[in-house]
Amino acid sequence: METGPVCRRQSARSRRRTAASSVARYLKKGALDGKLSLKYLDQSGFSLMLSVVSTWFKRGSGQQFRIPTRWGSQGRLNLIGTYTLHGTHPHLAVRALEGSCTQTQVIAYLDTLAEQCEPSRLTVIVLDNATFHRGKAIQEKQLAWEAQGLYLRYLPPYAPFLNLIEGVWKQLKGFLMPRRAYNSLAELETALKLALNAFGAEFI
Repeated sequence: METGPVCRRQSARSRRRTAASSVARYLKKGALDGKLSLKYLDQSGFSLMLSVVSTWFKRGSGQQFRIPTRWGSQGRLNLIGTYTLHGTHPHLAVRALEGSCTQTQVIAYLDTLAEQCEPSRLTVIVLDNATFHRGKAIQEKQLAWEAQGLYLRYLPPYAPFLNLIEGVWKQLKGFLMPRRAYNSLAELETALKLALNAFGAEFI
């Protein structure tokens, strides 16, 4: 008797994700054609001991491993960034955060992006539904940003694969960072800057 509502909920979620994927493809096509500037926004943390993405073990003996951390939040660097598609030239822009990400820091970053908007070209920011992306202060700023040519578009829940900057963070941590563990924040910061420079990132 209860399978009907569950099926309907799943179907509705599937329809929303399909619609969101279609919108994402439409926006991406517009960016690649040079008709708009599409920026994927997100935050990421880089710890003194980076997460182990994968490892090897004997067939049939898979295990879960506890990964040690160093100094908790004090052994971590946080970034906010945007991965921009415009024409055939993607671009990464980042900014270091003071501590954990807050709504105030997101607003400051979006203010910078709005100031950089070109009047002749629409700029669309794609972001997830984190509370510091959707707070009241963000909503109160949207009309002013739109007047400058910057528009916010939110991803559907549980669809991180639609945010292309996630792949950039993964590439930085998994391939461009030379080591998996660092002895100090100074070492970590140096390695992170080298990786970002290798990616051609801009600090804003």
